[in-house]
Amino acid sequence: MRYDSTMRLALFVAFVPLLSPAAALGQPTAVTTFESIGLYWSPAGSAPCDVRYRVGGSAEWSDSVPLWRDARDGECRGSLVHLSSGTEYEVQLSTSGGAMERLTASTWSESFPIGEVVELPERSTDTLVIDRSGSPGAYILFAPAEGSTATIEVDGSTDHAVEISGSYVIVRGVTIRGAGTHGVRIFEPASDVVIEECDISGWGTDESDGFGRDYDSAIYARGAVERVVVQRNRLHDPRSDSNSWGENNSDCSSTATDCHPRGPQAISWFNTLGNHVIRYNEITSDDAHSFNDGLGGGSNFSTEGFPNRDSDIYGNRVSHCWDDAIESEGANRNVRIWGNYLERAYVMVALASTSLGPGYVWRNVFGDSRRDPGDDWETNGRGGFLKTSDNRGGGRIFVFHNTITQPEPFAGGTTLRGCGVGLGWGGPMVNVTTRNNILHVNLDRRDSIYDRDSDPLGDYDYDLHNGRISAAPGAEPNGFAGSPVYGGVPMWALDPSSPGFDVGVRLPGFNDGFMGAGPDVGAVEAGGPELETGVDAYRDRPPDRDGGVGPVPDGGPGGSDGGVLVDGASVLDGGAPPGASDGCGCRLVTPSRSPKMAWLILAVIAMLGRRRAWVSRR
Repeated sequence: MRYDSTMRLALFVAFVPLLSPAAALGQPTAVTTFESIGLYWSPAGSAPCDVRYRVGGSAEWSDSVPLWRDARDGECRGSLVHLSSGTEYEVQLSTSGGAMERLTASTWSESFPIGEVVELPERSTDTLVIDRSGSPGAYILFAPAEGSTATIEVDGSTDHAVEISGSYVIVRGVTIRGAGTHGVRIFEPASDVVIEECDISGWGTDESDGFGRDYDSAIYARGAVERVVVQRNRLHDPRSDSNSWGENNSDCSSTATDCHPRGPQAISWFNTLGNHVIRYNEITSDDAHSFNDGLGGGSNFSTEGFPNRDSDIYGNRVSHCWDDAIESEGANRNVRIWGNYLERAYVMVALASTSLGPGYVWRNVFGDSRRDPGDDWETNGRGGFLKTSDNRGGGRIFVFHNTITQPEPFAGGTTLRGCGVGLGWGGPMVNVTTRNNILHVNLDRRDSIYDRDSDPLGDYDYDLHNGRISAAPGAEPNGFAGSPVYGGVPMWALDPSSPGFDVGVRLPGFNDGFMGAGPDVGAVEAGGPELETGVDAYRDRPPDRDGGVGPVPDGGPGGSDGGVLVDGASVLDGGAPPGASDGCGCRLVTPSRSPKMAWLILAVIAMLGRRRAWVSRR
C-alpha cells in the first residue's frame, strides 16, 4: 500500500456515509455479479437485519449470515454468496422489530450477446484503440480470426498497447506485449468491459535507479469506470521490477531499512465506480521482474478506492509481490475476496482501510511469505495474512475459512516459509469478525491475531491457531490451540486427527456443504471439492455451491435480469441486461463522488418529502 497524493484524508474528519437514496428512504436495494448479491436496507430502529433467499419460484428458503448494521448511519449491508449465475433470486429481509421487505434480483448471465466481431490481425505494432460502444444486447468482440492468433507488440514505442474508452466491448484471446506504461488502459466513462483469455507481459518503464515506475500495470483504470470483468488472463513478467522492502529506491534515503516497494502491478484501478469481477487469472513473474502489489490501486484511505464496491475477486493465483498480493483498500462496500491462492508476497490480503464495508475474505489459501529477494529463508523476514491499519475506517470485515500454510524449510534450513503474523499486520485492527480460519504462523511465539489496541468491536472465535492471541480478554473462547495436521483429500484438507476437524461453526451461505458432523476449519473441506485457481479452474464444470470458487465462465454480464420487486411490485425494467437503465437488475444509485454530494442528496430528499425512483449512472 502506498499513500499516494490523491488520498483525501479530510473525508474522515466529518465522516458522511455514502448511501443510495433508495436505501436512505428505507427501501432495500440490491447489486449483483455472477455469483453474489450485495444488499442495502435502512429499516427503522437498531435491530439486526436477518436475510434469507430462494431461487425465484421455488418453495425452499436458505438462510445467510445476517447483514451488518452500520451504527454510523443505521444501514444494513451485506452479501449473498455462492449463488448460481443467470438466476433470479427472491430475498426476504427482516428485523426482530417486525420490519420486513422482499425484493428480487438476478445474477449476471455467463453469456455475452455478441452484435459485432472485429477480427484482429495476427501481428500488429500499433495501439489498438477501442472508442466505439456496443449495447447491452450487442457487445462488440475484438478477437483473432477463428483458428488464428493475434499479437500486439509495441516494444515500448507507445504508452499503451490497448486503449478502451467504449462500453459493452470484449477483448478476447489477444497476446499483448511491450507497452511503455500500461498494457491495457481503460478510460472513463467506459463500462461493461470484458478482458478475457489474454496474455499480457513486458509492460512498464524503469526509473533511473533501476526500479520500475509506480503503478505501471497490465490493466489500468481510473475514475468513472464501471463493471469491468477480467477473467482467465495471464498477467506476467513486466519489463520493469519493483524493489523489495529491503532494497532502497530513489524515493528513500540511502540509510533506510524499510523502503516501500515501488514498481509495476498487474492491475491498478483508482477510484472507479466498482461492480467489477476479477476471476481465474494467473499473475506471476520472477524475482527480476517483481510486482509492487499484484492487484490494487487507490485511493486507500477514502470512500472509493480499489475495487470500491459490489465487486468479486476470486479463483486467482497471485505471486511475486513485494508488498500485497491483493490490496483491496478504500470503501470495501460489499467487496468479496475468496478462493484465491496467494504466495511469494510480503502481505497476502490488505484491507486498510475499509471505510464503509462490509468486506468479506474467505476460503483463500496462502503460501510463502517473504520480505527480501534471495533464498536465505532463515533470515528473510515474514509478512502477514491480513493487513488492517484501519485508523480511518470502521467498516466491518468478515474473515471466514482461510488457511495459512507453512511450506517446509529449504534443504538445510529450519524456518517455515509461510506468514509470520495471521491477522493484524501493519496497524490497528478495527471491526474484524473471524470464524473457522487456520491461523498457522511460522513460529509459535508470533501472533496468530495481533489486535494491538484490543478493539471492542473485534470478534474472534472458532479459529485454529498455534501463535498468540493478542486481543481483548475473552477472544477465541471456542478456538482451537495447536497446529493443523493435513493429509485429507483434497489438498489442504485436514486429517481426521487434526484439531479443527469437523468442529467449525455453521456460517449459513458460506459453509452449507460441509461433509461430516460439522464444518472443518480452513479453506478446504475434507471430502469436498478441490480448490482450483488460475486460467483453467473449473473450466469444464461448476464447483459445489459453497466449496469452490465459481462456475465456468464463458461470457460476462449479459442476459435477462428480471428487475427488482419491492413489496411484491416490480420497480424497474424487469428484463434489461446489466448496463441498461437499472444496472444488473437492481435498484441502485451510483455512490456520490464525495461526502458533500451525499449530504446534498439527502437534503434534496428531505425537501421533496416523497419517494423517487433512482437509477445508477451509466
